[in-house]
Amino acid sequence: MERLTQIVEYAGPQSFARKAIHAQTNLFEERCALFYTPTENLPVAWVGAGPLDVTLPIPTPSYYEFLEIRSYQSPRLWVDLLQRATGKLRWTPYNPARLTIIRYDTQQLPYHAVAGAKALIDALKLKTTGRSDRRLLYYFGAILDDGPDNIPEPKFRQELVSLSSEARTRIILQPWQP
Repeated sequence: MERLTQIVEYAGPQSFARKAIHAQTNLFEERCALFYTPTENLPVAWVGAGPLDVTLPIPTPSYYEFLEIRSYQSPRLWVDLLQRATGKLRWTPYNPARLTIIRYDTQQLPYHAVAGAKALIDALKLKTTGRSDRRLLYYFGAILDDGPDNIPEPKFRQELVSLSSEARTRIILQPWQP
């Protein structure tokens, strides 16, 4: 059986059919090959549901870190962190959703702090055509989209911690209730 990551390496990015996915012995190991595959092709056991309350091991970056450290700009980094933290490849989306992001760090960022969370919010989306070739990419999928109709009142706040080792980001996602 050929691994999905090997197929992508030699044949390029592609959407995988259910049969190819179900044939994998460790689908979590193959997660980086699944960005072009719709959630409905994944086994249900790999798709989380319900409220999401997850902590990621790094704080969202400052605006300047976001600009200068390219990995922070990539939703794929944040998708990987979400997958590792939840043990799920995708999540069943809320629409609309109540989103709260709490940034824990030893430093309080200035007014533009939320700009550094852009790629994280993008990573929460179901899918995007953000590529120059307009191919669909499937992200973590906990929200349908990041517009005001989908996340009416997103909340971003910061809390100070004493030690750098305590720095992190907490994401809380629930169904919207006005």
